[in-house]
Amino acid sequence: MPEYQYRARDTQGVAHAGTIQAPTKSLAASQLKDRGWIVLAVEAAASSTRVPELRLLDRMRPRSLSVELSLQQLAMMIRSGMTLLAAIDALVQQTPQRSLANVWQRIGLAIQRGKSFSQALRQQDCFPEFVSRLVEVGERTGNLDAVLVRGTTTMKARRNTRDAVISATIYPALVIVLAIAVTIYMVVYLIPRLETYLQSLGKQMPPMTQGLINASYWFRDHWLAVIVILFFVGLAAIATYCTREGRLWFDRNLLKLPVLGQLVRLSQTSTFARSLSMMLKSGITLTDGLGTVEQILGNRYLRSTVHAAREKVIRGQNLVDALHQRQAFTPMLGQMVAVGSQSGELGSVLDEVAELHEAQFQSLVRRINALLTPALTLLIGGIVGYVYIAFFMALVAAGS
Repeated sequence: MPEYQYRARDTQGVAHAGTIQAPTKSLAASQLKDRGWIVLAVEAAASSTRVPELRLLDRMRPRSLSVELSLQQLAMMIRSGMTLLAAIDALVQQTPQRSLANVWQRIGLAIQRGKSFSQALRQQDCFPEFVSRLVEVGERTGNLDAVLVRGTTTMKARRNTRDAVISATIYPALVIVLAIAVTIYMVVYLIPRLETYLQSLGKQMPPMTQGLINASYWFRDHWLAVIVILFFVGLAAIATYCTREGRLWFDRNLLKLPVLGQLVRLSQTSTFARSLSMMLKSGITLTDGLGTVEQILGNRYLRSTVHAAREKVIRGQNLVDALHQRQAFTPMLGQMVAVGSQSGELGSVLDEVAELHEAQFQSLVRRINALLTPALTLLIGGIVGYVYIAFFMALVAAGS
């Protein structure tokens, strides 16, 4: 970070001189003023250089958790009475993650050049859209610290949901990979050696054993074709998924799957309810809030549902009818929105909807884990057991 030489006087008239580190000359002067000093001069130090070009690691996108914590720290500093620029400068100096420090440094520079805080946040892609919307409201109302706290609370809820999904899928994924590895080992290495031994006994193989040997022969003869076919099928699926229509088709049919579809629906419903509630409570209008929530949702089909609902609300229809027509979210969402609209407490009702769906989501994840553990154990045990049974049947047939 650049260094600046300064000369200043305190309120007692005592002169002070030295060097200070800051992203810009203006921020250096701002730090000195925060000490209660009268700034006489601030000049770049002789050994100081301009801000260096960012290295590859510095250009990496900051982690979501680090962004969340930095926003929480910013809210705390503003609540304690620090100015926005001073708080941002403190974040630049205290943040251990260099890429995030660079982000806050660019935000501070943008504010110095006349942009608002919300506009500076929009220029950095590591901040969710709803955070900049909330900050815009906070700038108008003077409650910047409060909206930042709401933003970090929402980011934390989204992170917890994402972490629950990841933790629920890690174990099954590892077991499935292990099952595939065991199967390949048996087909490529174990079964050919068993076949050589069994054929040396000079007996006809039982149907179960012969079927296993035939499957091994087929895989060894066609493994390259299988890999090529799977590669091109996967490539075609990825290419289709990257198109707008393909992604929409995939996300729509994902909701129809028995268990995974229910997980996605619960997660996205809680995200919709939590985010819209937060924005309504912060003073954002319903139509603007729906426009922001549309960008937050990960499922493209549910995004299109919210987009259609927003268009209908703009034309004068109520939100309940707009959400009910496509039946993409859980039925409870539409029912509770109707209750909240009638009582005038839509924000509070949406909070309750979010909490209920988050609890259902966590419960479903626990049930899936409880069922998957024995099911996957049986899968691997069944593969290994089938090979051993086929082998021992051949030994019994050879000895008879």
